[in-house]
Amino acid sequence: MAPSKTTTLRLPQELRNDIARIAERRGTTMIDVVSDAVHRLGRDEWWESVHDALNVMTPSEVSTYLVETKALEDAAADGLDGR
Repeated sequence: MAPSKTTTLRLPQELRNDIARIAERRGTTMIDVVSDAVHRLGRDEWWESVHDALNVMTPSEVSTYLVETKALEDAAADGLDGR
């Protein structure tokens, strides 16, 4: 596999040191710490958008959503493994 392209990112020294401390504490690399932080931020923003969408649903839409969610949960718990 070819190595990923890289770039330089200028950070305040204090932030760089924070990242290094976290990496050392975790026994990993600074890039792993930054990657994890970006991934978590993206996930948090996605969940925020889901909550925002749910908050503007009408009572009828909420009812439909709950029925569909229950059907999906029941299908996922049916014990079939897809083979």
